[in-house]
Amino acid sequence: MSRRVFRIIIVLAIAIWISLFITKDEFSKSVLISVASLTFLVFSFGIHGLMAHSIRPPSTKGELITFLLFMWVLWAVMFLAFVFFIIPVYCPDFLMDI
Repeated sequence: MSRRVFRIIIVLAIAIWISLFITKDEFSKSVLISVASLTFLVFSFGIHGLMAHSIRPPSTKGELITFLLFMWVLWAVMFLAFVFFIIPVYCPDFLMDI
């Protein structure tokens, strides 16, 4: 049941991203970045929840740190892809106004 919930969350996040991409000319830059960031957080929540329920949890405490490090590295890679590939699609010069 939990995998189904996380899959629904991922699908909703992707649907919001697509609808935001289609209507991006109607919103200001700050609204686009805010909504895209919140959508990214929902998407990463869904991915992490799905991964956590799909991967066998470690049996010993010594292996627990590798599981947490794997999840952190996955989130860091997703965040870097979001900042350098997805936000520039919505706001091509979003760093120029800072």
